Amino acid sequence: MNAYTALIKKEFFQIIRDFSSILIAFVLPLVILILYRYGVNLDTVNITLGIKNDDNNPKISTLINSFNHSKYIKTSYFNNKDEMYSKIKNSKLKGGVIFPVNFVENLYKNQTADVFVITDGSEANMANFTQSYVNTIVNSWLSDSSDFKYSIQKPLVNPIIRHWYNQDINSHYFILPGSLAITMNLIGMLLTALVIAREWERGTIEAIYSTNVTKMNFIVGKYVPYFVLGFSSFLFNIFLCIVVFRIPFRGNFFILLIIGGLYLICCLGIGLTISSSFKEQFSASQSALSFGLLPAMLLSGLIYPISSMPVIFQYLTAILPPRYFIIFIQSEFMAGSIPSIILINSAYLTILGLILFFMVYRNINLRLEKCQQN
Repeated sequence: MNAYTALIKKEFFQIIRDFSSILIAFVLPLVILILYRYGVNLDTVNITLGIKNDDNNPKISTLINSFNHSKYIKTSYFNNKDEMYSKIKNSKLKGGVIFPVNFVENLYKNQTADVFVITDGSEANMANFTQSYVNTIVNSWLSDSSDFKYSIQKPLVNPIIRHWYNQDINSHYFILPGSLAITMNLIGMLLTALVIAREWERGTIEAIYSTNVTKMNFIVGKYVPYFVLGFSSFLFNIFLCIVVFRIPFRGNFFILLIIGGLYLICCLGIGLTISSSFKEQFSASQSALSFGLLPAMLLSGLIYPISSMPVIFQYLTAILPPRYFIIFIQSEFMAGSIPSIILINSAYLTILGLILFFMVYRNINLRLEKCQQN
């Protein structure tokens, strides 16, 4: 049995004995996908809205009823505006609407009719949703009302909107595929960030150094088993997205697997670089979380657009592998295989994977020389 086979077999036995690797590879991604699927929602949301009507004209009743028919709004009615303000202040309402006296009469006169909308600005996104919902409902009521068809000027332009690639405007269609980059980044780094540090803590590294194992034998023996485990986890994630969570897939599975493999090699390389730099599993795991999870979550462009970040952080994202894999996998799921996106991102991941392999090789080389000198 040659050195490559022996070391790979040793690592597979270690994975079987250490059940935490199986938990990281299969349970952790399941938990993350469930959180992204049911806990993260960038689409329309339900809001609680207070309504106070000061106009006694019976025509306004149809507008008031329009708020009840919206599936995104839960309405409460008030006769006292101070009471409604108190509910907003205590976060029991996300906003309020006041229809002033002569609201309908002003519309009949073709004059501007004011509607007072109060939102809770402490939650900026919710405030924007509240304002948008109220505007949409009021404008829809005006366009459908036959009483005002002559007094309300018709718009000169009628936009006809088509949503390409995501016709339902469902944010989960791009969040879940994009979250695979975060998941595989975390898994790949956690799986390998501990392997060399574990050898130091348990004292087995000296036994390896006393053999004729070469640097290449040692590194390949670490890469291959965890690549197989990580790639199995990647296939499991793809299965969850497409079959369980019903995310449309319009790309090429073969290309997806190739680029996914390149990305996983980069993640394993980062983990092994960290692991070869520390002799304690705790330090290695904390570094993996700090360098793997936080930048991938905050700077990858999955949740926060890179174009809205300060310039220095935009440059920083250029060296993060998740940024490139997110662009690729979202395109692969939603738009199909686009050659330019595939070539650019695969080239970057290939170059980064080679650089990380060289860094691991260099670190292990220094460790071996020190040990042999002693």
